[in-house]
Amino acid sequence: MNDISHPAPASHPSYPSHPARVIVVGNAAIDLTLRVDELPRAGETSLALSTRFDFGGKGANQAVIASRAGAHVALWAAVGNDADGERIVVMLEQEGIDIQHLERDTHATDMSIVTVDAYGENTIVTRNEAANAYLPDIDQLEAATRPGDWVVLQGNLGEAVTRDVLRHLHRGGRHTMLNPGPVRFNCVPMLHDVDVLVVNRVEALTLTKQPDAEHAARMLCEAGTAHALVTLGSDGVIVCDRDVATRQVAAPRAHAIDTVGAGDALCGALVAGLARGSTLTAALPAAMRVAAYVVEHPGTYSSFPERADMRVLTDSLQPLQTRTS
Repeated sequence: MNDISHPAPASHPSYPSHPARVIVVGNAAIDLTLRVDELPRAGETSLALSTRFDFGGKGANQAVIASRAGAHVALWAAVGNDADGERIVVMLEQEGIDIQHLERDTHATDMSIVTVDAYGENTIVTRNEAANAYLPDIDQLEAATRPGDWVVLQGNLGEAVTRDVLRHLHRGGRHTMLNPGPVRFNCVPMLHDVDVLVVNRVEALTLTKQPDAEHAARMLCEAGTAHALVTLGSDGVIVCDRDVATRQVAAPRAHAIDTVGAGDALCGALVAGLARGSTLTAALPAAMRVAAYVVEHPGTYSSFPERADMRVLTDSLQPLQTRTS
C-alpha cells in the first residue's frame, strides 16, 4: 500500500506576478484507490490488485493544478479536525496555496473510494459530510477577492451555497467557473452567473437530457453561460461560445492507465491560463495536455505534473487541432 507523500515547498520563481487570482471554493479529501482487472458488477466482489492512499477532492485537485500552473491560488474549504485533515493542511501549505480560510470541521475529513480497471476507467464513491456542511461566509469571500479574480466551484457544496457564491461574486465583477460534478442539483438556473461551465459527457446528459454532446453544449450556452465545455475523454472537448459556432478540439494522444483527476487537471490548468490573461481558445489546448499527462500516470494527486513539467505542458507547445461546426 502506498503512503501519502508531500511535495517539496512550492515556489514560483519563473512566473511573473499576476493581477488576477484564482479562488477555489470547494472540498478537499483523501482518496483510496483500488486497482482491479474489471470494474465489479452489481453483487460481484472483486479483488484489488493494488491500493493507494492519495490526496483528492475536486476543489483541492483544481487548486493544486492551478498553483503548479503558475496562478496565485486560495482554497476555501472544510476538512475534519483529524489526522487526514492535518495531512491535507500540510500538503496545501507546501504547494504554496493560501489556506487562511480553510476551516477545520467536526465532521470527519471527506474521503473517496476509487475503483480503477485495467483500461483506466473508474467508479468513485465519496463521503461528503464536511463539504456538505460547509457554509463559507460570502461577505468575507467578497472582501478577500477583487474584480477580475477567478472564482471556481464544483458540485460538492450545497445548492444554496453554490448559487449564492456564484451570484454575489459574479455580479461583483469576479469571473466564475463552474464544474458541477458530482451533479447533485440542477445548476442550469445558475448559468447566467457562470462565465465558463465545464462538464463531462455524463454530466451534460444529466443537466440537459440531450445525448448529443454538441447539442447539449449549445443548450447550456443558451441557458446563460458564456462558454460551455463538454469533455469527451479521448474524443476531445466540445466548446460552445455564446454567439460563436460550436467547435470540437481534438485530444492529444495519450495511453490512459488511470483517468481519475483528469477533469480536475483540465479545469485547474484552464483557469490558471485564464487568470494569466490567456483567451479560452489559447488556454484550452494547454489544459488538455495537462489532462492527457494525468491519465498516463496512476493516482490522483500523485499523477499531477510537477512544476517544471507543467511549464512545458502549458507554455511551449502549439495549439491542438480544432473542428468547427
